[in-house]
Amino acid sequence: MEIFDSFFLLLSLAGLWKPRGWRGIKAFCYYIYQLSVVLSEHLFIISGALDLQFKNIELEALVDNLALLLVIILCRQKMACVISNREAVKSILESLGKPPFKPRDHQEELIIQKFNRFVKKIFICYPATFIGALLLYSGSRSNIVDPPYILPYKGWFPYNYTSPTIYWMTALFQLYAVYIATAIDLVFDLLLAGIICYLRSQVGILRHRFEVMVQKLEVSADRERSLVAEWVQFHVHIVNLVKYLNKIFSSVIFVQYTSSSLILCTLAYLMAHTEVTTINFLGYFGFLAGMYLQIFLQCYCAHILTSEFLSVSRGICTTNWFNLSNDIKKSIVIIMCKCDKPVLIASGFFFVLSLDSFTKVSKLAYSIYNVLE
Repeated sequence: MEIFDSFFLLLSLAGLWKPRGWRGIKAFCYYIYQLSVVLSEHLFIISGALDLQFKNIELEALVDNLALLLVIILCRQKMACVISNREAVKSILESLGKPPFKPRDHQEELIIQKFNRFVKKIFICYPATFIGALLLYSGSRSNIVDPPYILPYKGWFPYNYTSPTIYWMTALFQLYAVYIATAIDLVFDLLLAGIICYLRSQVGILRHRFEVMVQKLEVSADRERSLVAEWVQFHVHIVNLVKYLNKIFSSVIFVQYTSSSLILCTLAYLMAHTEVTTINFLGYFGFLAGMYLQIFLQCYCAHILTSEFLSVSRGICTTNWFNLSNDIKKSIVIIMCKCDKPVLIASGFFFVLSLDSFTKVSKLAYSIYNVLE
């Protein structure tokens, strides 16, 4: 669980998570910083929305503005989710370190270590790729900046910013809002993917405990009911934790997949109408790659969690459960039927995180792109 300490550090740097133990003046200063983060994102959204023009428009300019605006709105939802559900997220992480989720033997510790290594790979590779995509996009914006008339990003402001001092203050505000939004996106995705991967490790432990239970019952039939009840209770705890996680993050999943198709298709449209050899094309490519990576990470982690749950019944079949008493056999048949029911990360009945959903989002984005063309 040490990897989550790094997540919390990044959440704190992004203004979403007050460090533990900060009291008095430290806490006050941090809340001021958090307020600046919240205000900057909301002001950027308001500025971008007021700048949208639907008369005598250039379609490419509108699409460019809309793509960034949708991303910042998505970031705002992630920010609100973490800040408002701080205690809920904390309770999930704390419960993973307590019984019945706490490893009981060396084999269970090895299972946890295996998933620890997987999460660390995500922690290294995802930020490196995501930040690289951001640098490409940010670098492309320098091509359009023309002080003191053209800002790095489009937006409406209720004042004249052609004065050099006011211009650079406004430009710094825009850059601050965009970079903070990127940090929030990055850390939120790592946090959600990390929690899902640790839940997957618990399913691996669930399979291992069933094997241990069968071995014990083959030797002695004492306490057979209590052993089965204990295993079933552990399974219920894991499923309930997944449901609780789903409840916390369902609003973000809904906004993510409502906006993703629009963002992807607008970026594809911009790339199609930009010279390949220009820096703007590289910027849009970086933006598109970052969005695809963001969606794929969530879909992939949720997909392997669902697959891990479905593998429990197959794991049961590989044991010597048929050597047990008839009462236990009946209980195991019921357990297998329950385990065959998919456990999904979803937002209501609309969006389910899976690789199939990733494919559907890509297809929908292509369909919308064809309409724009």
